[in-house]
Amino acid sequence: MPEDAFGDALPPGLLPDRKRQLADHEQRSRKQRFLDCIDMPLMFELAELLPAPKERGRPRRNDPVVLLMLAALTTVFGSKRSAVGALDSAGWSAVRASVRRHEGRLAAARMPDTPPTRNQYEDAEIKVLAPAIEALSSLSEQRAMEQAIAQGLFPQDVPRTWSRPHRRQLMVGDATVPKAPSRAEREWTVDPRTGEEVRHRYDPAASIYYENGEQAKRRARGTKWFIASARDDGYWRRVIFTIRHVAGGEYEDEAAVAVRAFQQLCVPQPGCLGVVYDGAFRGKHRDALSRDGLLVINLQHGSTTPRAYEMLRFGRCRHDLWCDQGRIAERNLLDDGTSFLAPVPIDRLEHRRGRTKSRWYHWLRINCRNGQHHWRVPVGITTTPADRISVDTKTGKRKKSDAERGFHRAELLQQIPENTLTHQQVYSYRSDAESVHSQLDQALWNRRMISYGLERQKVWTLGFVLAQNATSRAIHRELYLPSQYATA
Repeated sequence: MPEDAFGDALPPGLLPDRKRQLADHEQRSRKQRFLDCIDMPLMFELAELLPAPKERGRPRRNDPVVLLMLAALTTVFGSKRSAVGALDSAGWSAVRASVRRHEGRLAAARMPDTPPTRNQYEDAEIKVLAPAIEALSSLSEQRAMEQAIAQGLFPQDVPRTWSRPHRRQLMVGDATVPKAPSRAEREWTVDPRTGEEVRHRYDPAASIYYENGEQAKRRARGTKWFIASARDDGYWRRVIFTIRHVAGGEYEDEAAVAVRAFQQLCVPQPGCLGVVYDGAFRGKHRDALSRDGLLVINLQHGSTTPRAYEMLRFGRCRHDLWCDQGRIAERNLLDDGTSFLAPVPIDRLEHRRGRTKSRWYHWLRINCRNGQHHWRVPVGITTTPADRISVDTKTGKRKKSDAERGFHRAELLQQIPENTLTHQQVYSYRSDAESVHSQLDQALWNRRMISYGLERQKVWTLGFVLAQNATSRAIHRELYLPSQYATA
């Protein structure tokens, strides 16, 4: 592999181990996470989107913010019963004290003397939280991005190095399938012994998905969720931006949901350089994000094979260029009639932002016995007839676009080629998505979704986001704003 802007890939055994144990200040007990959740200002802002208790009939006893706190605490303690049990005399006093700090004494005085029961919360989950889940999730995504910037993620005052992006300049995403709350795949079955119909607890939102990529697919039944997050070097300082449902089947698949989410989250943030994803992204997905000015770091699909690109002629020189392993390679002939592809060094990854879309280029350094040649190759975007295409200087005619000549450039040429040191270092950040999945599974009782129905499960995922971001905010304040945290 040549020496260039991305470096030579290292063997797996020589890669440095970046894993580390949590420091003492990053450890977080359930009691501390309980205090983090009830003291998060976002809870009170979201509560304004919920309907107030009715004045007539049988009014709801609890303030809307208490319902949001319980949604978050459910993911901390693993079940609704445990979350309600955490509101004992001391816990309920802490909740009332938090309401007093954020909303005043009158709001705290209107609160009942006892916390809601599990049945009361489940009733409010169906009638109050679930109908407003879209508005709650939208505001949560907006505030999560603001929290990330406040915690030093996606900085705009640091140099941008497209060929060496930092962890805090990238967003990580992936999808996971928590197990369905019950194993029943149908609501009604027939008992083979008696012939009678038997009714089961059945989750209508559960579907069949296949995980673990191209080679070792694993069948999973449940609801599929796409999660986008970012962090610096601290595990608990991670900020989760969104959790979105992936319907699958005849509806949008995982990659389509991920692309739309990244466009809504990353594009408005100039400090976000790109995204890290797995092999679920193909060329059309990389093309959509690259046009919006984002790096896309992921693996090439296993079906991608080398393809001829162009024959360059510099005087008497001839250079047969091919696409191989996400980059340009030169085909060299051997004396025995065989040939091999040698990667061409890349001096620079260039990004040019236009009015409607971005363009990406590799500046190549072609070594030749007659001297070095420099050549610029577009990457990451498959041009179409609707794009602006250059004109051939020799003939004066418009060149054909990639789509017209059947060349899928975004599939064959990556912005950061896979078999490079930079790709090895940056793609390792994707393991943070697996860490989020592990935390999500640990937040479930018996590692199964604890709610039936898509809307109620969306309430649970919102509570998971709020609980994780509340802890991230609290640790950041303790580390960098100790005086303000002590007086808050």
